[in-house]
This record gives sequence, C-alpha cells and structure tokens, in this order.
Amino acid sequence: MEWTEIDWSDPEAKISRFFRVHEALWLPSWRVYHRPSTIEKINIVALAGKMDNIRMRVKAPFIIHCWIRPTWVDCMGSICHGKDYNSFVGGAESSSHIPGEAADLHALGHLGPTGCARVRAQIVPMLQMEGLRMEDQEGGWIHLDSNVQVGKALVYKP
Repeated sequence: MEWTEIDWSDPEAKISRFFRVHEALWLPSWRVYHRPSTIEKINIVALAGKMDNIRMRVKAPFIIHCWIRPTWVDCMGSICHGKDYNSFVGGAESSSHIPGEAADLHALGHLGPTGCARVRAQIVPMLQMEGLRMEDQEGGWIHLDSNVQVGKALVYKP
C-alpha cells in the first residue's frame, strides 16, 4: 500500500494487510493521535509491510504497544501539541520509534517474557530477509525496527 492512498485521519484505515492507522499513531500515555509528517508516513508503511511478512510466518496477530514516539507531537487542539512524547515515556534520544521506524509488540497468545522469547526465536531467522533488527531483551514485548546498519548485529542489546 502506498502512503498517499491512506486516510491518515481515520484510525481504522489500513496501512498494510494487518495494521491500521490507530496502531501506528496512537500515543497511549497521552491518549491522543499524532498527525504524521510525510517521512513518518513513509517509514510507518515500510515497517508495516515488513511486520506483515513476519506476522504471517509467526501465525499470530501482533498487538502493538507503541509505534511512533515523536519528539514534536502534532495534535492540534490538544494540550499535548508540540510536546516531546519520546522524552515523556523515557525513550532514547536516538530511538527508532521517533520517526516511526520501530514498534513494540507481542504476539496474541504469547504473553509475558516466556511467550515473547518463543516468538523472538521464530523471528530471528527472518530479520535479515526483511531488513529488520530486534532488541535482545527478556521483557514481555518484542521490539522490531528497520534501523539496520551494515556490519551491525540484527539482534542487539538496547
């Protein structure tokens, strides 16, 4: 799907086969939607397509915890407009979430550290082909991002 074909103002609009605008733009701690820039839209659609492929192989829906975390939230009319969401939630200054290139998620039916570890093990062989990397951590979520760098590990410690 092309980013120009998506109604970014409709939370139910699909951005890929399995993901919607809501999942990419919802800022859960502030309970608002971010209005994305062109580059953020492009990044989100690219990541969604890669995550679609992973999701099909894992054979379980992905529940998104957090996708974009902008440093300047565009949500006119809200007290959150213009504020730094990434800093508010304690995100790294160079987080791949900032431009919409990362998502934290879990696979439905695979909860907690043990369930996520099983799904991470399924994802590892797919990372290179999809152009993704994944955090090596033991939490109850999976972090995927498209910030792949030549010569750097695809599974990394945050």
